[in-house]
Amino acid sequence: METKDKKARRPYTIECTEEQLWLIAKAVEDYTRFLAGQCGMNNAMMHTDACRIGSKLENELHKIVTPELPQNASYGWSGSDCPNFHQRKEIAMGYGIYRQIRHYFAMQLEDNDWNVYKSETLTCPEQGPLIKITKQ
Repeated sequence: METKDKKARRPYTIECTEEQLWLIAKAVEDYTRFLAGQCGMNNAMMHTDACRIGSKLENELHKIVTPELPQNASYGWSGSDCPNFHQRKEIAMGYGIYRQIRHYFAMQLEDNDWNVYKSETLTCPEQGPLIKITKQ
């Protein structure tokens, strides 16, 4: 019988367009940053009043999502020091997903300009293996 951990690590394939892949990256980044204490949902804020809404999210939700942290503080990419195991793991996993997508697209750029996403995605044991992206 397969263990729960083995099932969680079984690979799957998703086929999507570039536009869909960018949407996945932006959505997972907002989710990950939200769990880490950066509650502004910056990628989702396309509303004409985005600054006011983002500020309200940051000011009111931060103390609920991350009550242990001072205002404007957040957990790191790996969920460092987050006391909630599940929250810490999802921060780490989410970072690996959105960051690896952004890294993939940065590496497709033909310019030699400096881009933070051209560096390798950081890893930690909680996040599991990084996603693999291939162009069809």
